[in-house]
Amino acid sequence: MPAYLRMLANLALGGFFVASAGFKLASPALFVEQIGAFGLVWSSLIPAVAWGLIMLEFCAGLAVIANRRWGLWLVVALLALFIPVLGYGIAIGLDISCGCLGRADLGSLPLAILRDLLLLTLAGALLRTSRPDFSVPKE
Repeated sequence: MPAYLRMLANLALGGFFVASAGFKLASPALFVEQIGAFGLVWSSLIPAVAWGLIMLEFCAGLAVIANRRWGLWLVVALLALFIPVLGYGIAIGLDISCGCLGRADLGSLPLAILRDLLLLTLAGALLRTSRPDFSVPKE
């Protein structure tokens, strides 16, 4: 992958996660409410889970922008969590926005899954063409 294309892809993927965290920071109560709607987390833990996800998204986005391979792995892990949760929401008939972009998210859960699959594809392409952060000396 050419360097300029990789830089643009890192900015797009990382920027999405930083923006997502920023939108959630603008209205954390809405994000807490959206997490609660899925019914997957004990109510007493929802605020901690919400803040943890916001911080993980922010760190993952910054790491991807900084071209850190671990940031890509964190993005993959987050998307591997989000996609099944969104699928569960569809299965139980939730009719809410996913909460991915706070108040700016006007899409449905199926659209959020499609978006997350596209982001996962981009993260996979970046991982495939990146070098590990460390190397093992050959003897």
